[in-house]
Amino acid sequence: MHRPIALPVAIALTLAACERQHAPRPLASPTPFAVEPAPTPSSSARTSVAAPGDLRIVGSETQYDIVLPSDVLFDFDEAALRPEAEPLLAKVKAHLDARGSDQLHVRGYTDAKGDDAYNLTLSQNRAAAVCRWLKSKGETFTNCMGLGERDPVAPNARPDGSDDPAGRQLNRRVTISVVKYPDAKAMIEKARRQAAGAPR
Repeated sequence: MHRPIALPVAIALTLAACERQHAPRPLASPTPFAVEPAPTPSSSARTSVAAPGDLRIVGSETQYDIVLPSDVLFDFDEAALRPEAEPLLAKVKAHLDARGSDQLHVRGYTDAKGDDAYNLTLSQNRAAAVCRWLKSKGETFTNCMGLGERDPVAPNARPDGSDDPAGRQLNRRVTISVVKYPDAKAMIEKARRQAAGAPR
């Protein structure tokens, strides 16, 4: 004959059994994941965009740069546009009229010869001169900035440390970055046709 278990002991055993039955399971450690880096544009994405005349244009269909040599736009150490700059800028305007644009970002650059602060001011004044010309022709969504010696596209000096005039000439430039937004109305209309099951 089994002896009866004392009531407090029975209660304790019952509670322990319930705790074991309903104890929360340990959470599994989260699976690590890696954020994929933004894709780098392939060489085919940075292609020349058709333009009238001899404009140097590099980029994609919706964002590209028009690169203008400063030696054509300005005299040495000056920020006033030369008369010879007018035909080149007129080609830029014709290109913008033909292709359209939503934003224009004008950036001025210099070579590495001379004082950094002076070059920065010179590049700012040259970018502002091109901005004023564009705005006078009706291009209102335009901003400008001078970057001085930053972002060279060619070496300012040769490997032996001697001066590289050809490289410095390439670095003296004004770049007009053209941004074109997608056609929002066309995108909305396409989405409506797809939702309605209409042919695309």
